[in-house]
Amino acid sequence: MTLCALCRRNLLAGERFRFWQSAEARPVSRVVCHLCEPSAAHGGWRRTERADRENSVGLRGTVRRVA
Repeated sequence: MTLCALCRRNLLAGERFRFWQSAEARPVSRVVCHLCEPSAAHGGWRRTERADRENSVGLRGTVRRVA
């Protein structure tokens, strides 16, 4: 189960998210859902770049969109 660091919502299977670093003294990468990305950017968080896209079930680039 994956939680958004800002809204604390459980992400659905296949839902996309990105890793962000908080503006704390000790930067830690945290999961932020797509809906909370504007709030994270406004709060001074920085998005960390990852080569692979991830979704809430931890699969990297292996899930296809159907329909």
